[in-house]
Amino acid sequence: MIVSSFSPSGRYPLYAALAAVLALCALLAGLSLWGSIENQRQLDAGVSQLLQRCSTRGVDATCQAAATLHLTLERRTAVMLLLQGLAFVLILAGTALIAHRGYHVLVRRTRSALELCTPSARERGRDEIERLIESLAELTARQAGLQAEDRWQQQLDAAQLRRNAVALHTLHQAMRMFGQGDVSEAGLLQALRLLEAALGAQTVAVQLHGGAREALGAAAVVATRGEPKLMARLAQAAPATHDTGARVVPPSAEFPAQSLVVPLSRHGVPLGTLIAEFADTARIDEPQTQLAETVAQLAGLAISSLSRSQEERRVALMEERGAIAAELHDSLAQSLAFMKIQVARLQAGLAEEGTPSPQVSQAAAELREGLSAAYHEVRELIAAFRVRMGPGGLRVAVQDAIADFSQRSDLQISFDDQMGKCQLEVNEEFHVLQLVREAIANAVRHARAEHVWVCASYRAGHQFVVTVDDDGGGLDSGNSASSHYGLSIMRERARSLHGEMSLEPREGGGTRVRLAFAPQRFPIDAPDPETTA
Repeated sequence: MIVSSFSPSGRYPLYAALAAVLALCALLAGLSLWGSIENQRQLDAGVSQLLQRCSTRGVDATCQAAATLHLTLERRTAVMLLLQGLAFVLILAGTALIAHRGYHVLVRRTRSALELCTPSARERGRDEIERLIESLAELTARQAGLQAEDRWQQQLDAAQLRRNAVALHTLHQAMRMFGQGDVSEAGLLQALRLLEAALGAQTVAVQLHGGAREALGAAAVVATRGEPKLMARLAQAAPATHDTGARVVPPSAEFPAQSLVVPLSRHGVPLGTLIAEFADTARIDEPQTQLAETVAQLAGLAISSLSRSQEERRVALMEERGAIAAELHDSLAQSLAFMKIQVARLQAGLAEEGTPSPQVSQAAAELREGLSAAYHEVRELIAAFRVRMGPGGLRVAVQDAIADFSQRSDLQISFDDQMGKCQLEVNEEFHVLQLVREAIANAVRHARAEHVWVCASYRAGHQFVVTVDDDGGGLDSGNSASSHYGLSIMRERARSLHGEMSLEPREGGGTRVRLAFAPQRFPIDAPDPETTA
């Protein structure tokens, strides 16, 4: 294992190379010392032989010089050997110290540093330094990646906080608008614009169904930046209820935009469909879906509450009118019927007693005619009070009345609806409906008309105008007592609406009945003059 670790191809080749160099240095120092010793031994052997010869021959100058040289060499050789020995010892100590420090730096510290890296990084590089450099580079890259990820996470958290703040602001504004009670198309459109900004959508729209559309008095589609392309296909599908959740419709060849579809419903009753249209590359996540669902639930709750409130007011008014009709029937109508019978008996008694005076006969006839007219008007009032105003409002009620008169007579009646987004209170709708019915009835009974034209329009200056034209005999043909009673009731209705009712000749022949008044509620797209003044 030591050979595999410290060999040139092992895990620590640099330290192996250093150890080899240090060993070679120690070996060279040893060889140098051994060579010096060997040279000294050879020189001592030669001088010793020379001195032995001198001892046999006698002492001469050469022998004396050899003896002196021998002594000098012994002293200097001892010093040189001592110095070389010390140098050899120092070299050995230095190599050992360098080997120890090299092991500490190249092996132990490198191993400790590499243990912090991945196993794959420990195998890269040709030696310890390269592996350490590669590991440091990998650690630096990982640190940079962690820092970049941390910055990205901080940016993501900041963006998420901003999105949450925008979503909370959107929900707060939607709650304020829908919680005020006066829900309108303008409020719904403003909520859709807030939702569009919060979602980052291209356009947001709501397709309203019949009941919700009538409650708001709005168009079938309320959109911020145009109707989404998917709206046409959803209009042909069945209305979504609470059982159907939000869904994302991916882009296709027919609809290139990506859409988020959320149903509007309340207690299983479908109210409409909310559609948010995005770019084809947009990503719709769960928070966006939840925000759209919450706004749709708030809108559905507000529309449902508005519709329920209007229905409650309509039911209360109808119950009150029904009670009035029952009271009229039980009191005044029966009294008039009894008086009619008594007048008939009076006329019969006068005829039996003889020929009455012309004044008495005329008074009895006028009394009977007046009672008949009063009885007829009371019956008309009872029938009027029993007229039902359905959830469809004035439009549907006028169309139903026209259909009823058309079936009971040969009259041709047309209806020109120019009401637009005008909103009427329930009591106003009843008065307008009764005036239209009375005007058509007069055209049938008294004017003997063949055509009737009904027009309801909302005009500048916050004026609601209703005209009923006929091609009958004109004003002179309606001078009967019953027609006078009908006109009186129509004028009373106009006064209750703080408006004006006029009866005038129609251009081309016939009669025109015109009612004009200012509704209590302003349309959603018209400013309130009291607030703008």
